[in-house]
Amino acid sequence: DFDLGADLTAGIQRIAKRYQVTINMLMQTVWGILLQKYNGTDDVVFGSVVSGRPADIPNVEHIIGLFINTIPVRIRSQVDSLFSDVMKQTQEQSIASHTYDTYPLYEIQGLSELKQDLINHILIFENYPVEEQIEQLGSGDESSFTITGAESVEQTNYDFNLVVLPGNTIHMSFGYNALAFERESVEQIRGHLVQLLEQVTANPDIRVHELDMLNEQEREQILSAWGDTATEYPSEQTIHGLFETQTAQTPEQTALFFEGETLTYRELNERANRLARTLRSQGVTKDRLVGLMTERSVDMIVGIFGILKAGGAYVPIDPTYPEERIRYMLDDSGAKLLLTQSHLVDKAAIDGHVLVLDGEQTVYHEDDSNLEPWSGPNDLAYVIYTSGTTGQPKGVMLEHHGLCNLKTYFDQTLRIRTSDHALLFASYSFDA
Repeated sequence: DFDLGADLTAGIQRIAKRYQVTINMLMQTVWGILLQKYNGTDDVVFGSVVSGRPADIPNVEHIIGLFINTIPVRIRSQVDSLFSDVMKQTQEQSIASHTYDTYPLYEIQGLSELKQDLINHILIFENYPVEEQIEQLGSGDESSFTITGAESVEQTNYDFNLVVLPGNTIHMSFGYNALAFERESVEQIRGHLVQLLEQVTANPDIRVHELDMLNEQEREQILSAWGDTATEYPSEQTIHGLFETQTAQTPEQTALFFEGETLTYRELNERANRLARTLRSQGVTKDRLVGLMTERSVDMIVGIFGILKAGGAYVPIDPTYPEERIRYMLDDSGAKLLLTQSHLVDKAAIDGHVLVLDGEQTVYHEDDSNLEPWSGPNDLAYVIYTSGTTGQPKGVMLEHHGLCNLKTYFDQTLRIRTSDHALLFASYSFDA
């Protein structure tokens, strides 16, 4: 429970009067905009409680019963919408929807795409002065009207309720399910709501996208504490350049282990150099895409480094993919060269050249020394294809500096050391 204070209440009343809207509509609009900012959308829906005693029902004031109903409220805005315009639109929408105040909520939800999940919390504007009437009744002869031991408990099936009680100072109450919300979060929502109310009363013609729900402390925490992620990393390097540096430092340490076969950094580097020279003779150069379709093997890692050292970028293709997807990836990428293994050649449907990494005819050059680098940090390292669940798969192009950044993260945050072993558990056609 909290009060908005006399000054903010007076500001709200002033703005509502100036634009000829009710305080309820102003509060609904501000709450809707806060939801928009929380959810990153310009279209939100929440519930509102209305009186179910429409005047057009004959003698409705003489009918006994609980005449209230919950209806959905929809707040929409555009990129350049003014708050005042959205508020007036909310008022017009409310007037137009009075016809449906007695319409059952379950039928409204049934007609929506979201069905029963159309709303998940409600805003209640209590503009019926029950307490004032009771006080007036008891202000005469004290013996004529007495209430003792009266208690009331209000409960809804929603996890979050906002109650607004107008007056000389607007009082607000947040009722929430403590299993769904922490008190700290609810207090933060209170702060954000008050922050928006102060801004719109100061300037009702402010654009919605200019409204800022954060206070200075929160902004400082986001920018200076959580957002302070800048770090130095070898931004002028390539990933194969970093590999060559590591090879120079630990040449005889095991770099790769597969089913009993091991390669030291020196052996892996030399084998990749020999393959890279062959690839350059096949026309591989900077940013040239080269397909790579292998099973888990030493060939896979050698193929990756060979393509990178040649200056090209590899396109990993999982050999378990359907042949139609393999063909699409090769065609879409425009790769004219594919590295594969002898037992996978039949799947190599490419309009170009195929090199077999484990074939009888060697694809490895005699010279195993490091090559003169042709690619730089802003050149492509590899292209990963999306799953294609929302249409055709799309190739995402990744450059060396991003991968070098990731390598720094592994060093500094995960603290990967020379004694650690990393297991390849995901397909190499996913960017893990």
